[in-house]
Amino acid sequence: MERLIGRTQECRELQWAMDSQRSEMIILYGRRRVGKTFLVRRFFEDKYSFHFVGAHKKKRTEQLKNFREALAYYSHRDDLPEIDNWHEAFIQLARYLASSPEKRKVLFFDEMPWIDTQGSDFVEELEYFWSSWVQNRDDIVLIACGSATSWMKDKLEDNRGGLHNRITHRIYCIDSRQG
Repeated sequence: MERLIGRTQECRELQWAMDSQRSEMIILYGRRRVGKTFLVRRFFEDKYSFHFVGAHKKKRTEQLKNFREALAYYSHRDDLPEIDNWHEAFIQLARYLASSPEKRKVLFFDEMPWIDTQGSDFVEELEYFWSSWVQNRDDIVLIACGSATSWMKDKLEDNRGGLHNRITHRIYCIDSRQG
């Protein structure tokens, strides 16, 4: 693994999640261009069970199309049905993960605030996915990453719905080149 300079504590927290005996949800946030994605990519050596990047200023249909393409890539399946909403997307993700032989399944959602387009119900379906499926397992590490700190705080960290008290780690990244 390429050495991550100035990220000892962040790496410790990610390793703790990987060593845990339960499913973990990590939110990773901070200003743009401080190395959030770089940290995750290097720590996990680009090896995930599933990785999805939200597309900037794209509507729900485009986000879902991209999600399906990511799921087809990671599941090695070209025959996935079309996905019309986030409920169907998370059902397909759960089916794929249930068949995965990996001991710890790392799900990396990058630029998560961009995924949550107006009226998409993304956060509500993430809540349902976590409450109905993930919390009954002990092998999931979900990393939610984003630069829109207020969105990350409001929608995830301070969530009073299905994600209330589900966040197990909060990693706030600052520029590792400072100080």
